[in-house]
Amino acid sequence: MIPSTVGHSAALPDLACDCHMHVFSDAYPIAATATLGSPPASLADYAVVQQTLGLQRHVLVQPSAYGTDNRLLMQTLSTTPSTARGVAVVDSAVSDAELAALDRAGVVGIRFNQVQQGATTMEMFDALAPRVNELGWHVQLHLMPSELIRQAPRLAAAKVPIVLDHYARLCASPELIDETWLTLIRLMATGNTWLKLSAPYLASRPDDPAFSQLFEFTQRLVRGHVDRLVWGSDWPHVTETSKPDDAQLLNRLQRLLAEDSAAERAIFCRNPAALYHFDE
Repeated sequence: MIPSTVGHSAALPDLACDCHMHVFSDAYPIAATATLGSPPASLADYAVVQQTLGLQRHVLVQPSAYGTDNRLLMQTLSTTPSTARGVAVVDSAVSDAELAALDRAGVVGIRFNQVQQGATTMEMFDALAPRVNELGWHVQLHLMPSELIRQAPRLAAAKVPIVLDHYARLCASPELIDETWLTLIRLMATGNTWLKLSAPYLASRPDDPAFSQLFEFTQRLVRGHVDRLVWGSDWPHVTETSKPDDAQLLNRLQRLLAEDSAAERAIFCRNPAALYHFDE
């Protein structure tokens, strides 16, 4: 069981959504390709965080630990079908029947994790993107800055909605910050790219634990692209040895919004409803 580290956060709008969280269970085998795991972390454990933060909806993202075995994802989604959606991991061998089953379970996207690699490669993108687009899904990507820059032409030309994880790791490679920012802005300007404001500890400069430079960029994104931003907790923070306080992380973002209720409702409610197929 993952202990919850959560203080007190400011009130969120009704129907606020956490767009990036995971569950783990010893009942399902870890993939041979896994590079990152976690102790058990159940939906009941997460409910403590969800209730304290004032969240009514969540998006369950298939962790890299289980590769393309989406059984835990599907089983968990079945317990909260009206308030949860899923993002699965599949490879190019996935059948139409498997995609249809995932769709019925509440899956609305697939993920390419190219940081904790193993289950997918970007060579699979061109074959999978049109197939999931037919289902009305999106493609979520976790890329380091150098790979985001390299893949930008492919992503800009994609006919499927694109979602970039974890602030696009914007400041994680200090020597590439300017180029990463320009790449991100070009992709956001297409109107087909969404950004998850999640896991700032993965997207900041190593010498900037307060995330100050990352949050300066975030303020610019809120001013220019608020209709393509969503927020996620990244619970249970499997990359972090010392677990962050979820409420503190959320409060930092809320302070950036400077009591802009329209921006807050867009990021926490309206945008997730559109992207993840919730009723608004």
